[in-house]
Amino acid sequence: MIRAAAIDIGTNTTLALLAEGDGETLRTIKDSLTPNHLGEALREDGTLPADAIALNVDLLNELVREFRSKGAADIVACSTAVMRTARNRDEFQRAVKDIVGIDLKILSGSQEATLTYTGAVSALELLPHERVNVIDLGGGSTEVISGQGNVPGQSVSLEVGAVNMTKRFFTIGETAQPDEIARLRHEVRMIQGNLFSPEYHSNVPWILVGGTPVTLAMLKLGLTRYQPEKISGVELTLEDIDSMIGRFAGRHPDELQALPAMPPGRGKFILAGTLLLRELFDVLQISAGKVSERGLRHGLWLAHFGRQEV
Repeated sequence: MIRAAAIDIGTNTTLALLAEGDGETLRTIKDSLTPNHLGEALREDGTLPADAIALNVDLLNELVREFRSKGAADIVACSTAVMRTARNRDEFQRAVKDIVGIDLKILSGSQEATLTYTGAVSALELLPHERVNVIDLGGGSTEVISGQGNVPGQSVSLEVGAVNMTKRFFTIGETAQPDEIARLRHEVRMIQGNLFSPEYHSNVPWILVGGTPVTLAMLKLGLTRYQPEKISGVELTLEDIDSMIGRFAGRHPDELQALPAMPPGRGKFILAGTLLLRELFDVLQISAGKVSERGLRHGLWLAHFGRQEV
């Protein structure tokens, strides 16, 4: 039995997992989600400002100190789309090494997809040849993965996410206009292209991972705070997503942020994320998917501290 931690520094949120396990499974001790605003801070020249780096290195340092005080024998940390994009990612990595004392791994889109699939299905009891599909809708990228049992297969990483699509098509802090929404949806359709053949995925269940699906599940349930045990397995249908879009469109981000279930800092990005999810449902001919609170951090934990081959 090992107690260890895995930390995922995303484009909008830092997700930190402290868990213990026997190498095959893991039991969550603490699972936290903290806004990091990295994607929002990323400048047009592709660099992260010094204050954003400092704030996030401090956040990581606090998490590492807390987990060590709670008995973590080892800690692994990674980052994804925002660091793949940032031109000064080396500066961030050096600061993490110098101040926090750990190596920050920057994952490729393919690595992110593999670990996300492993984490997303880790709580399921799957037969070896049972097919499952996963969508991970993040702030800076979206991964679509198909697999069998615990083994990921074909995957695609798209450079579209709730944060970068908001920055590209909307004015942050202002109400999205109908023509802006139309342009975003058109662009997403163009980017997706022939993502996967929908026929290949017919009758295969979909698991939905990431801040947008989790937030939509919280809103559907009427939760006022993040409760992973209640979110896990919530079904989001095409009708649910269309209803949410109708609820969000035409409202100021401050109004959306004031919704009881809205996590801190997500109100300004939830419309773009929901529109992106809707277009994915359309192109992949998905009628419904089930939300998982598990994801990359769980896959990262199993890859480093478990006996699963990832």
